[in-house]
Amino acid sequence: MTEQEWLDIFADNLKDLMTYANMTQRELADAAGLSDTAISYYINRQKMPGIRAIINIAYALDCEVSELIDFGSRIIG
Repeated sequence: MTEQEWLDIFADNLKDLMTYANMTQRELADAAGLSDTAISYYINRQKMPGIRAIINIAYALDCEVSELIDFGSRIIG
């Protein structure tokens, strides 16, 4: 999986989970201890989140990390 494919999958899953949780970007940012800007970057595929951000987002959305991204896949190039 390329970095761009990883970003695309993460962004799509993040949007879907936010919709399911009925949570805005600001609400997610507050609950995850992140900035509104960071959440916007992730949703718009502009920045790859670190593991800390991914775990905090999963916790805030009450979901498993694997629902956001499959860490079984290797990032190539």
